[in-house]
This record gives sequence, C-alpha cells and structure tokens, in this order.
Amino acid sequence: MQVILTKDVDSLGGSGDVVAVADGYARNYLFPKNMAVEASEGSLRDLDRRIARIRVKNEKKYQEDKAKADKILALGSLTLEANAGDTGKLYGTITTKELAEVIREKTDIPVERRNLNLSHPINKVGEYTLYIKISAKVSAELQVVVKPIKSNKEEFVLEEAFSDEETA
Repeated sequence: MQVILTKDVDSLGGSGDVVAVADGYARNYLFPKNMAVEASEGSLRDLDRRIARIRVKNEKKYQEDKAKADKILALGSLTLEANAGDTGKLYGTITTKELAEVIREKTDIPVERRNLNLSHPINKVGEYTLYIKISAKVSAELQVVVKPIKSNKEEFVLEEAFSDEETA
C-alpha cells in the first residue's frame, strides 16, 4: 500500500514522503496515530500544498529543538555527587531517570529518560558521556562527572580516638 507520511517515522522516512508499507501496518499503526494518509489521486494532488505546510512546521520544530540542544550544551557538564566506597564504586547506580530529573531542574527542559543514552552504566566515580536525543534530527552530548560525597566518617573516627585518650 502506498501512503504519504504526515509525521516523521524513524524506520520509514520524513513527513511528506510517499512510501510503500504493508496494509496491516498502515491500517493498524500509521492511520490511527495520524502518521500517514493513503496515497490516492486526490491526496497526491494535495501533496504539494501539504508538503509546503509540513516543511514550514518541521523547520519551526527543528529550530525549537536546536535551541533546546544549545541550552543543554550550555551546561558544559553535569557534576553529581554520590555515595561511593574506597575503590570508587558507587553504592547503587545513577539511572537515566535521575539524570533526566537533573537536566530538567537545571535547564527547565523536560527530557524523557528513554531519550538518554549512556555508553555504559554509571556505577563508578569518573567521567561519562551522555547522549540526549531531542528529536530525530537533533541530539546533544553532555559530559557527566561523578564525584564521591565527602563523608565525615574519618573525622568521626579521629574524634572518637581522641576522646577515648582523654578519658583514659
């Protein structure tokens, strides 16, 4: 079945493209989500006007997404503190949900956790690269620095030792 995409579909193409898809995929997925219309003679004639509107709309969305990416890139890097052992291993893992929350707090840009991609899990102290997919055409890369929380445990042990000596 020939369809005209009205929205960008990652696996098929951009809005305004005429593509061939399976009948069931079109009827059960693309049409109900208003992602495509059937490519009939009338819709193909209307395609030129529709493409012009879609391109203007897509350019506006692209500029908005680019502004979001620039705002995220302006952070430079995220510095997080977490509880860690002597070897630098964290007690737990910093999740993409937590990272999305930190980005939202610092930039006021809502980022979904599924749009965040890490090369490997954050479970040790160090530097990590976070890839943020804002849209199909725009993404940003952000450095995440994880530092251990400075604990007063050592100071507490020293104070305890000095207080024991004074009482003896």
